[in-house]
Amino acid sequence: MTENLVLDAVRNRRDDADISFWDRLFAVWFQRLVYTQIWEDPVADMAALQLPEGATVVTISSGGCNALSYLTARPKQVYAVDLNETHLALLKLKLAGLRAYGSYSDFWRFFGAANDPANRADYLGRLRPLLDTPARDYWDGRDLTLQPRYRYFADGFFRHGMLGSFIGFAHWVADRCGIDRAALLHPDPANPDRVDALLKVDALFSSRLLRWLSANPALLFSLGIPPRQRVLLAGDAPGGLADVLRQRLLRLLADFSTADNYFAWQAMQRRYPGPGDRCLPPYLQQQHFEQMRRDAGRVLPVHGNMRDFLRSLPRRSVDAVVLLDAQDWMADAEIAELWQAIDACGSDSIRVLFRTAGTASPLSAAALGDVAQVWARDEARSAQAFEMDRSGIYGAVHLYQRR
Repeated sequence: MTENLVLDAVRNRRDDADISFWDRLFAVWFQRLVYTQIWEDPVADMAALQLPEGATVVTISSGGCNALSYLTARPKQVYAVDLNETHLALLKLKLAGLRAYGSYSDFWRFFGAANDPANRADYLGRLRPLLDTPARDYWDGRDLTLQPRYRYFADGFFRHGMLGSFIGFAHWVADRCGIDRAALLHPDPANPDRVDALLKVDALFSSRLLRWLSANPALLFSLGIPPRQRVLLAGDAPGGLADVLRQRLLRLLADFSTADNYFAWQAMQRRYPGPGDRCLPPYLQQQHFEQMRRDAGRVLPVHGNMRDFLRSLPRRSVDAVVLLDAQDWMADAEIAELWQAIDACGSDSIRVLFRTAGTASPLSAAALGDVAQVWARDEARSAQAFEMDRSGIYGAVHLYQRR
């Protein structure tokens, strides 16, 4: 079922004859575990959304980090919707952990450090009994190494998944090009080793190797980027996709303090620097652990299409919708139907947040003029969210409200 949902999303209402080999390959690719961590900054999201206490939020789940982190805003309900049942299995495992673990140290060991051999027994004895059948089947199931997937949490969870494997390959390339990845995380921006490493990163993206790799559509599949979004990402950059990727990576590494940018740590080390309250997504911070445990029942995983789920909700019942970058996948007609569904279920003060690989909002397209008559982009808060987003990998963040 997951493959059908993803293929429908990639198809964009084209006939089967118009679906390329790369489209079909991505649909198969994306039903796997892609993200071990979501790559949209929940702190930037919440600053832009300004969620009132008791809000009802509908978000695309991905790895579940943001859906859980939104609990710090004290919502009434968070619906976490996803086409990919594998990502929902990860969210369900985190929810099971919040129910099973009474101490932050135990929760951190399994989901933060995620590399302790003792986590195998914890999964079998404490978490597995709390999972529903689809999630249990996924984590009990065996990967290409013929080992059960729950062992990921015993040998470094963030090294796994399609993105984790891609980052590992990028590390292999960087190491052979003499790039000191540890120096890139030095807290002093003027540190000579850090400056030298940044210059080498810049030079790498001008190399023939990177330009050849970036010309291959399959390169970005492990980043969760389908063929349609790849075109938007490249945009009109004179140097093509390689230059865009260079700009985004340098923004991630150079424009934010590494003291609290956990995205940079994941990009350079595939881990977090440690437990506590800094350099971690909110749901993994010690200061929020008791609230996460208390309110975990407010997060409801939903396997399905976002548009169809929004249509199923009562009128005027939703206060915020977070679409991540899903509209980059969609044709104009699908975007129009999505916003009609948002209009029907959204409260008078609803806020809609999303990101784009390029800089332009899809609602600026002439074909979506009717939608744009109902919704207005908040220029100031959109710009603020973009400046705050520590992942640095998107071209823009967009916040919309009713006119």
